[in-house]
Amino acid sequence: MNQSEDAKTPPRSPQRDEHSPFNGANVEADADANVPQAAVDEAAQEELAEKLRREREARAQALTLEIVGDLPFAEVKPPENVLFVCKLNPVTEDEDLNLIFSRFGKIISCEVIRDKRTGDSLQYAFIEFEDQKACEQAYFKMQGVLIDDHRIHVDFSQSVSRLSDNWRTATNSKRAKYAGGFGGVANLEKKRQYRAMDVDEKERTEKRDGYDMVMDKDDLRNKRYQESDRRPPRRYLSRSRSPRRQDHSERVFSRRNDNHRRLSYSSSVKNGSRICMKVDTQCTLLDKLHLTSKDDEDPPVKEPTDQEFKELQAKYTQAGQEQVFAFYDELSTEEKAGLSERLKSFDPNYINEITEKALHPQPTSNEGQEATLKPLPDTATASILDSKDEDIQSWYTSGLELVSKGQVAVVLMAGGQGTRLGSSDPKGCFNIGLPSQKSLFQIQAERIWRVQQLAEKQSGKKDIIVPWYVMTSGPTRRPTERFFEEHKYFGLNKDDVLIFEQGVLPCISNEGKILLESKAKVAVAPNGNGGIYQALLTSNVRTDMRKRNIQHIHAYCVDNCLVKVADPTFIGFAASKDVDIATKVVRKRNAKESVGLILQKNGKPDVVEYSEIDNATAEAKDPSKPDLLKFRAANIVNHYYSFRFLETIEDWVHKLPHHVARKKIPYVDIEKGETIKPDKPNGIKLELFVFDVFPLISLEKFACMEVKREDEFSPLKNAKGTGEDDPDTSKQDILNQGRRWVQNVGGSVESESAPEETGVEISPLVSYGGEGLEFLQTRTIKAPAVIEKED
Repeated sequence: MNQSEDAKTPPRSPQRDEHSPFNGANVEADADANVPQAAVDEAAQEELAEKLRREREARAQALTLEIVGDLPFAEVKPPENVLFVCKLNPVTEDEDLNLIFSRFGKIISCEVIRDKRTGDSLQYAFIEFEDQKACEQAYFKMQGVLIDDHRIHVDFSQSVSRLSDNWRTATNSKRAKYAGGFGGVANLEKKRQYRAMDVDEKERTEKRDGYDMVMDKDDLRNKRYQESDRRPPRRYLSRSRSPRRQDHSERVFSRRNDNHRRLSYSSSVKNGSRICMKVDTQCTLLDKLHLTSKDDEDPPVKEPTDQEFKELQAKYTQAGQEQVFAFYDELSTEEKAGLSERLKSFDPNYINEITEKALHPQPTSNEGQEATLKPLPDTATASILDSKDEDIQSWYTSGLELVSKGQVAVVLMAGGQGTRLGSSDPKGCFNIGLPSQKSLFQIQAERIWRVQQLAEKQSGKKDIIVPWYVMTSGPTRRPTERFFEEHKYFGLNKDDVLIFEQGVLPCISNEGKILLESKAKVAVAPNGNGGIYQALLTSNVRTDMRKRNIQHIHAYCVDNCLVKVADPTFIGFAASKDVDIATKVVRKRNAKESVGLILQKNGKPDVVEYSEIDNATAEAKDPSKPDLLKFRAANIVNHYYSFRFLETIEDWVHKLPHHVARKKIPYVDIEKGETIKPDKPNGIKLELFVFDVFPLISLEKFACMEVKREDEFSPLKNAKGTGEDDPDTSKQDILNQGRRWVQNVGGSVESESAPEETGVEISPLVSYGGEGLEFLQTRTIKAPAVIEKED
């Protein structure tokens, strides 16, 4: 077919109009449709226009900041390996953050930003990692955790002040040397994070090699800034995760513009100097950056009326504790409400009373007489190491029967944070490094699930429940609740896991005065693990137990990775003795081991600390078993209670003594209004001990079961690498236990690496105490290994 003259082949394809709204992604997928501009969705057009407007505005702002010298380049990007951390406690130091964040990787610098005049913390910091991946991991793991009782917010740093300082110093030096302008330096490099400096540059910038506000040295010398109130807002931070990266221009400058800038710039430049800036107050800074979340706040509390305040103030004044209101008139409405609410929860006269008793205990009737110490009678004790197999099996069977009847509950004491482990999370969230990477909470939850399955198998019943009551402290409650929610309660029914909070007591100065942590906040501390009894009442846990017809309660501490939660053998043993309290113990390793001992003191069951026993008593041998110590029952805080005993809490809880712990407690100087971080103990914290209830019952209502240390006790107390009671020893104890279980059923374990890694992790979902592993008979396991199911 011949082409007409009007249908000649064009020399090239038509060019695409870059400005056409129908270009690229804005054109519908239907290639055959000739869509006119008027047919494009109006909403999409508005969105596109808004995006273009924002991009133009961001570029214009960036260019302006480049012109006035605030940025080296409009396209400059913040470093990828630096975190911005805010909402810090004023007492938190660089070293504290370095210790906590260093578990993610090597830290190059860690700096809490401080007021240049007073040296006070501005409650935010920058942490620079050597490795970008370590920085990202810290961002995801540390969001919203607690450090020094403050819930921190973590984000990727948007600051380029450090880059600007280095660039500005070098540029001004070169301008003076070569008479060049800002655009006249040949070796400026765009989008470079940390430009290499020559020796001269390095010497000139050494003193400015920190994270700082973007201010010139001359500005700091000539501009007088008024000191502002940096009181942190009473809010919890958002749990949401910030996007990892987005367009830098839009991110940095829209934050400065739309979210209200951290620094307020003037609009003119005089005498060639940079624009001057003023520093917002710390509270306003955090609000303007939208680093708080209404979803995570405490319910608002109302400021007390004048009459309510006068009554509260009079109450504390009469008790000699009027200093708690020293700064009341300076507080915001929200802070007044919070302080008043906290003070209402205390009785100052009671605080004075227990403080006096703790510091100056009254002499008892046998004061001055040496206490009579004896081992518990044989009728009150049993040992898994020495008992007959038929007795152990009988206790186990009867314990499972009680579980199947729905009469067994578990109370976990989980108020501690993992600070000594290098973590700010609750200790139960800690991962000890098992091959499965399970936390302590998950290990214990799975053991509860397994006990329920064993009871169902023995009884033939379905849906057997062992309710789990988790006691936290104030700072650890919300992180614990979040952790359980994020992990779907580890397969347990949400309604059968109840998280409650133990009480607190104010911290007291050496002079007997209630200390203030800040002008608006009383310094408080958890009231010790002995606060469990009062907490069972105030949280209505005991009421819930009563409704469920609970008769037997197992209570333990979270830091024992080998704990046999709701142990049927222990429950069956205690029930067979018909006692009100029973406790598990392990054999003391040697006479010098620093552990408390379960024994009878002056005819009553008690716990005596190792420091209270002389060497002769500690080293005494058992007459009937000369190779064993006479006093060898080491306390591991693993107890049984009958519900009938907990029904009497009101009768004896006020009799429990408070113990004194002398501490270095940060406080506000009442006269100067400054926060002081003491370098030696300046006050006391009052604590209750869970075992102080033991002497309140008779020996006939108390029992003790000795268990194997290697099977049931591996405490987690120290940071990794200490070699004792640390994550490595806890991990190895679980792996060694799994290896023994495999070998007990006829299997074998071979190591593919170091000899110490010959262990096997057997999931509690598969076996609670070594049962049900017959499928491993004759099999060879390559260690380290994880067995999560029967196959």
